[in-house]
Amino acid sequence: MSVIVDRSPVPSWLTDRISNRHLVGIGVGWVAFFFVFPILFLVVESLNFGEGSLFEAYHRAMGGVYVDAFVRSFIYGFVTTVLTLAFAYVLAYYLAFASKRVRLLLTLVVVPLWIAYIIRYFGLLLFFSPTGPLAQAGLEIDLLFTSTAVILGLTNAYLPFAVLPIYNSLNAIHHETIDASRILGAGQSRTIYEVVLPLSAPGIVAAGVIVFILATGSFLGPAVLGGPGQSMIANEIARTFLEAYNIQLASALAVIYTVLLVAFIAAFNAVFNLQEALGNI
Repeated sequence: MSVIVDRSPVPSWLTDRISNRHLVGIGVGWVAFFFVFPILFLVVESLNFGEGSLFEAYHRAMGGVYVDAFVRSFIYGFVTTVLTLAFAYVLAYYLAFASKRVRLLLTLVVVPLWIAYIIRYFGLLLFFSPTGPLAQAGLEIDLLFTSTAVILGLTNAYLPFAVLPIYNSLNAIHHETIDASRILGAGQSRTIYEVVLPLSAPGIVAAGVIVFILATGSFLGPAVLGGPGQSMIANEIARTFLEAYNIQLASALAVIYTVLLVAFIAAFNAVFNLQEALGNI
């Protein structure tokens, strides 16, 4: 007589009551309540229902300092993404194929995520300050309140978000595939370029999207490490709302940023198929 043991972590009474349709409904409701409805609320708040043009706030948002902030945000986001992917790929490759202490190094990668961003940015601020360790070592590097400082800070902050998906893709590559490439005469560089890199593309794509979204919408990075000339769109939205208390203009800026970001993701998806990439990591 055989006994069937149910090892499911979910109680049977719960699985009998909840179907896939319920799970989909919960997911759709979550997205609608925390993303769609707030965006619709911002759209309503951004419109001028009094005297003047209905889209008066959008006309103001598309001129002057705000356009510069939009452009700067996407440039910083792009440069940060490129640098982060480069550093993350080297580190993830070492973790996947060379390191003998993978768990320890992965822990060191994840630990910074437990530290608040404000603390990490202030750590860099002190590191690059005129009285910091670089200055005491005789290296007087004037980086604070520059675009370089902001990009370095963003790269440092979002590096773990790139390492983990890339490492996951690299770790899924069978060593037999790499060995077959080497047996067929390909050198290490050619094996990396023609075998490892294409197979790890899903992790690279996923990491790139995550880092770009986080970097372009960063507020603390330019607020702590930058100056007025390094202000990004999140800083302008906060300044418009909290200092000028212009809810209409701040809402318009938020709507424009969201539309631009969604358009970028849609274009990126048309080229790289994000659903396939995210499903393979």
